[in-house]
Amino acid sequence: MSKEVLPKELMNSVLGKLYDVLANGDGDVVPPSDDNYLAWLSVGVPYPAEELDFLSEGLTGVIKKSENSGTKNEEKDEEKDEEEKSIEEINQLLAQDTARKYQQAENFARIVDMIPDTSGVKGDVTMNVWNPENTLSQAYEHILKFSQVANLEPDEKLKAKIEKLRGLLQEKKIKKDIITDEETEVIEESQLVIKYTEKMQDFLTAALEYNTHRVNALTAKDPGAIHFWALNAPILRNKVLAAKRDWVNNGYKEEYEKISAFISQVEGRSMLALKERYLDDLEKTKLTGIASGADFFYSSLVPGNFAKSDSGWTQFTFSSSDYSSNYSFSKKKGSGGGGLSFGLFRVGGRGSYEKNESSSKMDASSFYLKFKIAQVPIVRPWFNVNFLTSKYWRFDKANPEFKDQMVSDGDLPPNGMIPAYTTTAIFVKDLVLYFGERHSEMQSEMTKAGGGGFVGWGPFHLGGSYSSTSGSRDFQRNSDSQGIRIDGMQLIGFKCHMLPKSPDPNPGVEEWV
Repeated sequence: MSKEVLPKELMNSVLGKLYDVLANGDGDVVPPSDDNYLAWLSVGVPYPAEELDFLSEGLTGVIKKSENSGTKNEEKDEEKDEEEKSIEEINQLLAQDTARKYQQAENFARIVDMIPDTSGVKGDVTMNVWNPENTLSQAYEHILKFSQVANLEPDEKLKAKIEKLRGLLQEKKIKKDIITDEETEVIEESQLVIKYTEKMQDFLTAALEYNTHRVNALTAKDPGAIHFWALNAPILRNKVLAAKRDWVNNGYKEEYEKISAFISQVEGRSMLALKERYLDDLEKTKLTGIASGADFFYSSLVPGNFAKSDSGWTQFTFSSSDYSSNYSFSKKKGSGGGGLSFGLFRVGGRGSYEKNESSSKMDASSFYLKFKIAQVPIVRPWFNVNFLTSKYWRFDKANPEFKDQMVSDGDLPPNGMIPAYTTTAIFVKDLVLYFGERHSEMQSEMTKAGGGGFVGWGPFHLGGSYSSTSGSRDFQRNSDSQGIRIDGMQLIGFKCHMLPKSPDPNPGVEEWV
């Protein structure tokens, strides 16, 4: 039976199911997400896998063989060409690739350096629209520079232990400036942290798969989803438990969390030394953009090769039975956080966006959507949350600009310099849409609406030319009788964590320095 609905009604339901899959658990095998809310980008950002080469290859240049080489003769010719290249030519190619990766690192760092808007987050509401405001690094740097800490000096034994534990979480590396050849010392996450985060991502992937099938079975009108859950739930449950065991046994889960807990516990006895260390960490992770000339703070995603692998991706589907289950994004998102266009289309071109919502109704009974989704943890070796939540610091009362500032007032929604920060990036790829009998009509409307730019629906980019400060990208949309396919990867949002009241100094501290 036909069910005529507006595009915005359908997208409201799609995002409602996506929220349940990403944030809700069953409280047993998969607990609810510790992160406080989801923030969607107002339109998805196309992210070709090669744009994240710096994550898996580092910032050092690499000369790659042509992707078009196929025959043995062609491969031999390439090897011969490489042998004939002079040292100067090889160094030039390496420098070009190094500069490309520095640009990638800068572009990514600026995306995850934004502080998400919290205006629409109230009570148990856990959905919002990505509306970046200040930068995390700037606010954090100001907090460190204009704060006072409790003057409780630890003994030398405790200092040495803290230094040892900190050394397990971070390691110093030497980076060479490709222009000046100047060597500088930088701080990066240690192998312990990398393994911890990689195994956490494996657990998140298994949990996402478990949640997806659990939600499908709980709400589906399709018997197949119920049969699948009845037959395979023990297997999916064991995958989650196995991933958690692997996280504990091979991802240093207990060790990492014990180290973090110990450092947090003793901060009140060693805040002066720790503050100096945090300032040093911040300075050593600072890099300078090749093209912009502006400083940025290195950040990454773990695992770094997720974009070029099918590992860590889970299939998400939405069909008529899901719409009938009355999922609702609007009931979760609250009254704030405007800016997300639910309706086809959010149109953009040359870096600008406008709402141009389609009034054409769709038949929800024949609509189908699918894509692969991955949650990837964000790692910032320069950002230490333990300092912000400690009760042994405050802003300098002699500084008129900062004495009354709050990092977070702890309210709902929270306000302050850093009321929340992003913890996990949400990527999707290989998006497919099918509109049933209205399919040809919707294809034509999308093409017309896009013009010389792109079209979007909710947080999803549906193809076209995308422009940003880092350049233009063409995101291809392929259409046929089987559906509209948008190949490639796009960033659609983040999981965000809200900070409690900060600063919240211990009233028993007698001396601040």
